[in-house]
Amino acid sequence: MRHVEVSPTAIDLSASSAGARAAARGEPAPRRALAAAFLGILIGPFDVGLVGVGLSSISARFGGDVTSGQLVVLVYLALITASYVPFGRLADRRSPASVLRLGLLLVAAGALLVAFAGDFALVLVGRALQGAGAAAAVSGSQAVAFAASGAARAGRSLGLVHVAVGLGMLAGPVVGGLVVERSGWQAAFLIEPPIALVAILLARGPRPAHHVRDASSVIALLRRPGLTAGLVLAVLTFTAMSANMFLVPYLLQRPLALAPSSAGLLMAIVPAGILVGALPAGALADRYGSRWPSTAGLALVALGILGFALASSVEVVGLALATYGLGAALFQSPNNLAVLAAAPPGGLGLASGLLGTSRQLGQILGVLLSGSLIRISGGLDAPSAYPLAFAVLAGLAGLALVFAYRQRR
Repeated sequence: MRHVEVSPTAIDLSASSAGARAAARGEPAPRRALAAAFLGILIGPFDVGLVGVGLSSISARFGGDVTSGQLVVLVYLALITASYVPFGRLADRRSPASVLRLGLLLVAAGALLVAFAGDFALVLVGRALQGAGAAAAVSGSQAVAFAASGAARAGRSLGLVHVAVGLGMLAGPVVGGLVVERSGWQAAFLIEPPIALVAILLARGPRPAHHVRDASSVIALLRRPGLTAGLVLAVLTFTAMSANMFLVPYLLQRPLALAPSSAGLLMAIVPAGILVGALPAGALADRYGSRWPSTAGLALVALGILGFALASSVEVVGLALATYGLGAALFQSPNNLAVLAAAPPGGLGLASGLLGTSRQLGQILGVLLSGSLIRISGGLDAPSAYPLAFAVLAGLAGLALVFAYRQRR
């Protein structure tokens, strides 16, 4: 997609006409649709943080060992990974807003099932529902945000919903910790249904009267070079970032000997960086295209990871975390824009689903890679293992940077 300069007046008129068209079709107005998309994206990272602080209590309730906690996480990850593409295709066949609503309904139903579960099997069923629901909510939210604002402001809209990622990452552990400590882990799961209900009400609207069935298959979309390049870039980048964030807590608590609470506070710098950088990144992508913001973002990500390899003090780690968080924000929205803008008519939901699958695949590969690097380097208690592992990850981020620089848009 070639960038075209648009005057402020034209943008305002475009936004107004988009609202008028949405009203004529009975769909949510752009602002209401963006609010629904924001909450639809927020609920995923919020859930991860919320559940993370409750895993110890869940394990104590159902068996007392780490296996139950692992199953709670793995069932969720398996379902979210497997569900992105089917729900993305469903969004194209029906509407992104309807899939967003369905996803939020599944998240809420799963949360209630877990909260009132009498045995561990029901907990796993609830987490499976939540994983599938999160995939539907993300696929629907990205497509809703992209379609609600028009091409001239799509980057800003995607930047806004990416702010939700940072907010969810910050709020989930804090809120979850307070609720679990005061009211128990079951009560933590009762926080999500009201959020989901508000988003469902904001995203209400009938199915569109028309539908374009073009490029409804995965293969057809993958034949589009711009879209495929963005997906490959997402896999590479999230592999490096997931491996990095898996290792950083160990770096803080072992070689640097920080207490868990101190390590947690320091790591909050990353979502804070996402909150600061997400909206400017989307605006830059609207004005200059995706290539330069995503390239600059990956340069900062690589620099931040390299900082962990050289970490000798808490101050150095703090600076590396800030650099890394800002870089992650600069990369994410522009790359999402590049992928969704390359989707054909009728393929926006599926492109969003493929984007979610790519991120999830990168996260899984990152955890596997980080474990392998540490084992090869001498184990978690070997101080020399961390510089080598982070240096390799910085190199992987550098490779992703080359792909970003070669983007067309």
